[in-house]
Amino acid sequence: MEAEILYGVLEILLSVKLFVLGPRLVLVIREYHVTLVANSDAEISMKSMVFQENVQISTSSSSTV
Repeated sequence: MEAEILYGVLEILLSVKLFVLGPRLVLVIREYHVTLVANSDAEISMKSMVFQENVQISTSSSSTV
């Protein structure tokens, strides 16, 4: 009888744990993502590409000897 009571209490505690820790985990992950985005310097560190004019680039795969 005592084992059944302990098993029932354990089931209730596990359910409560699920409802408490589940949303908390979601909130922590969202907060972490926000800090990553806020601290991201990808936009600042991106350098603009400079294209040179009048540069000849061969696109032919055949080589002339």
